[in-house]
Amino acid sequence: MEYYILAQDERITEFEEPAGIAKSVDQRLLRDEEGRAALEHTILQFYTQGKGEYIDFIQRPIPLVSDALKAIFERYQPNVYYKLVVLADVKAMKQSLYWIAVPETVNSLSEESEWNRSDTLKRPVLEPNRLGHYKIFRIAERLEDFIVVDLDVAESILRYGLKGITLKKIDVRGM
Repeated sequence: MEYYILAQDERITEFEEPAGIAKSVDQRLLRDEEGRAALEHTILQFYTQGKGEYIDFIQRPIPLVSDALKAIFERYQPNVYYKLVVLADVKAMKQSLYWIAVPETVNSLSEESEWNRSDTLKRPVLEPNRLGHYKIFRIAERLEDFIVVDLDVAESILRYGLKGITLKKIDVRGM
């Protein structure tokens, strides 16, 4: 079993990012059914600066995935919650579809994980017997929101040549 943290490629510095999304979407709304129901009939549209390229994964302020990455996710883990987001570049008169991806949260860290003094995760180690059938998930003990994928999903992401994504391997206890 191999798992990877899905991260935005920091080498790409000029990318389209949504303006004002942190103020408009409270991440807590996306974590439970009641909050998701409140957003169900809302169309989320955010403006971009028109200064960069459209990448397939925007990590902050909340994880946004492109249509291509969403299609890969759906192939491996069909029960991930998605909320449509439109990124609009007014100057270029262009709209691009992205999705807020909210995979299930799994209590998956082993006691072997290492933490910094500031309560941030220094070295995550996953507990294999807690992972079950999940191919895409979030770590429950982690305050910063990130997505974890298994080897099958990671290989698929690499096979389709998606832009703006790096995969960082996570240790699994006993492996």
